[in-house]
Amino acid sequence: MTRRLAGESTHLILGLTRRNSRQVSISEYARGTKRKEDGFMALSEKQPVLVLRRSGPEAVGPNLKVVFFSFMFYGFGWGLYTAVLPAIRANSEVTNGEFGTALLGMALTAMPVMLTFGRLLDRFGRAPAVIAAALFALTLPLPIMASSLDQLVVALLLFGMGTGAVEVVVVSLAATVESTSGVRVLNRAHALFSGGLVAGTACAGLFAFSGQNPGISLFVFTGVILLALPAARRMLPPHLMPRRAVDTAEKPRPRIDRKIVLLGALAALAMLVESGAQQWSGIFLRDVTGASQALASLAPGVFACGMITGRLCGHWAAARICDRWILGISGLNVTAGVLLIATSTHPAVTLLAIAFTGAASSAITPTIYGFAGRSATSGCRGAVIGTTTSIAYVGLLAGPAVVGMLAELAGLRTAVGLLALIALAVSLVSLRFARDG
Repeated sequence: MTRRLAGESTHLILGLTRRNSRQVSISEYARGTKRKEDGFMALSEKQPVLVLRRSGPEAVGPNLKVVFFSFMFYGFGWGLYTAVLPAIRANSEVTNGEFGTALLGMALTAMPVMLTFGRLLDRFGRAPAVIAAALFALTLPLPIMASSLDQLVVALLLFGMGTGAVEVVVVSLAATVESTSGVRVLNRAHALFSGGLVAGTACAGLFAFSGQNPGISLFVFTGVILLALPAARRMLPPHLMPRRAVDTAEKPRPRIDRKIVLLGALAALAMLVESGAQQWSGIFLRDVTGASQALASLAPGVFACGMITGRLCGHWAAARICDRWILGISGLNVTAGVLLIATSTHPAVTLLAIAFTGAASSAITPTIYGFAGRSATSGCRGAVIGTTTSIAYVGLLAGPAVVGMLAELAGLRTAVGLLALIALAVSLVSLRFARDG
């Protein structure tokens, strides 16, 4: 049983008694070096699961390095984009209302592209992932080039395609690692996304501080990504899931079930609160609490730094408590944080509340994505992730517009306070619906 087969090592996969799973070579197990305390059932225990699997270049899925780099560079690109949003609005000469409507238009292309790329990943693996990265890089500079409302709408529709495709790819990579290894990845990966976003914002700021057009940073990023694509392609496995799956009888689900749609809706509500609070935090500081423009400009970065901390804490918690409690507690904390923002009158207190809200909201979406990915079979994981992220993306893009419309009707303080009701609903629904995968 320990013989070599065409240069590949044969492994014994045993029934797990703990979450953190790993492969054990037959020779190691035969020598007694892997015991029950390592998280595996002994051969003599009741109903062990014994499966032989070959490992090699064609049998392994994406590794952690690929996942983490993907999230970091995706976040860096988004950081560059968010940093030049004021310049995009100024160049296109649109009103705030027209600009908000144009941003919502991104969802029109992001959603169908997410659904499509999820299924393409299931079928073709590496090729759609490379295409998605190229599409994101090529469409990222388009909005800054728009000089009218019509051009801005077209540019954002195209950018929605690029960002939607990459969103599905990076989340699918992380969900595949979680499913195949048993190691929780998504909270750490999203923490790197937030770190990349902060770094991208700082990079664009350096361009502006040096007297350069910050839009140049977008074109530099595009060139770097396109040059790095050949190397990135070699780092990706031909297929996200091993071709020799452990369960050869596993069949792809014929359709996306109701639970996945509900998970996507839950993520959409969470992202609505997250994006609404983050993108209006600076304006709230300046217009409501009377903070200076310099202090108000720190608010989105403070929110993102809170998200980094929260996602690292979420990764720690994922190994100790079940998903529904992570979601429920996070939702309650977001409720408290948003209420603190809405009722604060001092800029320093508001900044602390913004950081707390960022930390509290950060673990919700990665936890939902992880649950959805682990609940899917290998043959339809990309489709499941594509469905979940496409629904969630509606909340991400709608959040700023919803807060803006509510602020127009009832004032910004009331609009932010109403986000607490949505966060509370996320908490209650999570405790009732979600189950640990």
